[in-house]
Amino acid sequence: MKRGFKQPIPRGERGAAMLAALCLAMVFALSLSSYIALCYTSLSMSTRAIEVAHSTELAETGAEQALYALNNNDWTGWSISGSTATETMTMTSGGLALSSTSPTSLNYGNNVTEQVVITVNNYNLSSGAPSVSSVATFTMPKYGGISGSSIPITGTIMLSPLTGATSALGPVFVNAVAATATATSPTAANSSARFKTTGLVDSYNSNPSTGTLSPYLSTSAGYSAVVLSLLNNSAISGATVRLGNTVVHGYAAGYDAYYASSDPTSTNWLSYSSNGALLGPNTASGTTIDSSRILTLPNPYQPVVSENNPSNFNYSTIPSASSSDGYTLNQTCTLGSTTATAPVYYDYSGGISLTASQIVTIQGPVVIVCYSDITFSQAARIQLTTPQASLQIFLEYGNLSLGGTSIVNMNATPLPKKVSILDTTNNWASATITTTQPYYGVMYLPYMPITFTSLAPTIYGSIVGQSVIFDYYTSFHYDRALRSPLSVTTPFSSTALAQYGAAFDNLSAPFTFGGLTASVQ
Repeated sequence: MKRGFKQPIPRGERGAAMLAALCLAMVFALSLSSYIALCYTSLSMSTRAIEVAHSTELAETGAEQALYALNNNDWTGWSISGSTATETMTMTSGGLALSSTSPTSLNYGNNVTEQVVITVNNYNLSSGAPSVSSVATFTMPKYGGISGSSIPITGTIMLSPLTGATSALGPVFVNAVAATATATSPTAANSSARFKTTGLVDSYNSNPSTGTLSPYLSTSAGYSAVVLSLLNNSAISGATVRLGNTVVHGYAAGYDAYYASSDPTSTNWLSYSSNGALLGPNTASGTTIDSSRILTLPNPYQPVVSENNPSNFNYSTIPSASSSDGYTLNQTCTLGSTTATAPVYYDYSGGISLTASQIVTIQGPVVIVCYSDITFSQAARIQLTTPQASLQIFLEYGNLSLGGTSIVNMNATPLPKKVSILDTTNNWASATITTTQPYYGVMYLPYMPITFTSLAPTIYGSIVGQSVIFDYYTSFHYDRALRSPLSVTTPFSSTALAQYGAAFDNLSAPFTFGGLTASVQ
């Protein structure tokens, strides 16, 4: 039997196998390094895509910050140069904060940093409507660990102005009761929205989307009423939203506006008694104070507006029958016309003094400007007798004493937006309401304390004052139609019976902007 012999591999072939193995290892190394580079690139691209979206969102937030400053004329923390206001802010876990205060930025991951620069040109309306630029810049490290290198990502929001800064009316009366706390030396007493005893606060809509006018019905009352105080500060002893034993179907809101500091994180601004309640449509049975109805952020807020100076208007001659001295409204008379195509303005420099049984009848749209006290007593009253009738009273100087039968809307469905008593410059006087006649209307007196001293006042509408205090049982029905004013470009029409609303007239409304465009660079 023959024995086989193993043939040794030639040395040349051994070298070839090693070379092949090395080549294969090199291919794997090149593939792996390429894959790692691809992973780095993918990570960079995905991070960039995320931050692109974040930059646009932050720019939009900056634009909202600018709109808030414009709407409230609040430029605290802004840098002002001429007619341009700028602000550099950083997003934190609690919202935007001034970058100059070195806040802790929101953690976006991947060592990303950010800031937003907000610019408002012509913020003070010195030469027309303002425009807004909000530029948010995110900075992310380059992939590959290259020290000191970064990639900027920019999101830009531009708000270009419409022709005319006040091209639309803003919802001034967004709250049922609002205390603006504008006192020189604020205290809990002069900055409160307070119900001393019992009562009910709820809401309805007198002019729903169907266009059919609706009276208040307790069976369909809603939960949109807001009782608000703008002041909360540890230096002030006492709550500034005081419900007592009143039941509020809606919200309670409080935040610090006077000191321009941060919004409160607690509810030390709110107090209530054993039978007080704050309820919503889904409040659990047995719950009296629904925590979800307590707002600690300025939302909703109370818009701060200014009046268009009534001295710019062309006044009609005071009817001789309306005044015994030529400057005071103190006689039984009729003002306005059902066929008027625009409001008629009357200047009563001596104010209004109606006593005994004097009756002033309003038949059309009327604006009265007073430079002295307004006083109603006994059976005296102003009455709106037609659907076209509306009444706006400017109290430029003097006190308000609303007694007697007061102001009466005799229409089948009285609309609160048809009557307003307002002023934005009278900062020394006060308003006292003693009438027991239901009041359908609004009061906007942000620099005056308002006190209701009648035994059981009933209000349909909205009240805004430095402080608003109810001494006795109160029925307050907020009208949600006050949140939907018409555009000032809509002409007055004597045939559109529900259209005209004196509550919104002659006030500088929050600004509106057109041409909203977003771009990412």
